[in-house]
Amino acid sequence: MYKIGIMGLGHIAGVMADSIKKLPDHKVTAVASRSLAKAEDFALKHCKSAMTFGSYEELVREDLDLIYIATPNHCHYGNALLAIRAGHNVLVEKPFAMNSEETAEVFREAVGRGVLVCEAMWTCFMPIHRTMLGWIEEGKIGKVKYISSNLGYDIEHTRRLTDPTMGGGSYPDLGVYTTNLAMSILGEDLIATSCYARRINSGVEKDVFYTLENQDRSSVAASYVTMCAATDKDGSIVGTNGRIRLVNINNYERAVLYDKEGRILEEVVRDDSKPNGYALEVKACTRAISAGRRQTDEMPWSRTTALMKMQDTLKSMM
Repeated sequence: MYKIGIMGLGHIAGVMADSIKKLPDHKVTAVASRSLAKAEDFALKHCKSAMTFGSYEELVREDLDLIYIATPNHCHYGNALLAIRAGHNVLVEKPFAMNSEETAEVFREAVGRGVLVCEAMWTCFMPIHRTMLGWIEEGKIGKVKYISSNLGYDIEHTRRLTDPTMGGGSYPDLGVYTTNLAMSILGEDLIATSCYARRINSGVEKDVFYTLENQDRSSVAASYVTMCAATDKDGSIVGTNGRIRLVNINNYERAVLYDKEGRILEEVVRDDSKPNGYALEVKACTRAISAGRRQTDEMPWSRTTALMKMQDTLKSMM
């Protein structure tokens, strides 16, 4: 039985706890918040037998196979180091840290302690993501020339998103998905060629439009993210011989493969009867741990590093 701990007990942590219930041989055995009362309430709702703690320092003293870190953005770095230095494997919510320097330090510490670290980029663990990449690798749409993606929610009044000290803004929470999609297809060594952002009074970006290109400038990815309106969340991958439509890029609902005349060749739809992306990323972590590996194949350290470096670059261009 894999023993899972959860650090930070907001909404997403509840979804994760419920998702883990669908995994055989996995159980949430300990949860922690800065408030013991909140931890106890969380356990009552999601994992009744779990130990509850009112501090993260208490949690990391427990015997756990993996700690899922779901605290606010600006806390990921410090919380990850706390767990790693106590000898724990960690699954860290996105964005992984506030910048690439923090990211590099977390990975250096993980190497020294010999533990697994993984960013919780759940889309990379979804079957539709693998199917989409398979179509591209098999040449079914030819050479990829253009990617478009958008992701937006009406969440402008969420306090942590408006506070720059908490890692607020639309890009850290949403842009990480659109950039990860581009890197999954075009590679991790992309060039930021343009970036335009509008800001709110606190100084964080409320929406961002940006473009990325591969090294030989033969392919471009254009993305729009916003925290002030709900968009259709779709993606399109256009190749020389066809295209792929992705419905809901941050929680794939379906992928459709078209030929160059617009005829549907293949289609895959999410199967909600099977474990979701939250459960699959945990399973990937425990599978890697059992194999003695410190990274997952689905979300290696190189991808997290590239994402955080691109965030640094785009932030400097806004």
